[in-house]
Amino acid sequence: MELCYMVSMSTLHEILQSEARPNTAYRLLASEDTVTVVHYGPEGLINQFAFPIIYRVEDVPEDEGTLMLMVATERSREWQSFWVPLETKLSHCCSLNTVA
Repeated sequence: MELCYMVSMSTLHEILQSEARPNTAYRLLASEDTVTVVHYGPEGLINQFAFPIIYRVEDVPEDEGTLMLMVATERSREWQSFWVPLETKLSHCCSLNTVA
């Protein structure tokens, strides 16, 4: 069983910005069914990862109301370097927002 997270685009954007370095950047691209995370480095594209959109909240701005399901299923070296720091921050956010 894989651990997964339901995350809004705005939350993911904040987490990715905290992971960006002076020579790298992240961009989120939303389509009808997915949100793609694009990771750029000094020489261009490094990686991109797509996550399915599972819910859209009506009458809420797209970045807040678009929720995606994030699951670590790939095991490449690039994926691990992206996923491990992200999962650490997602786990921390979840522990802060736990409903009793």
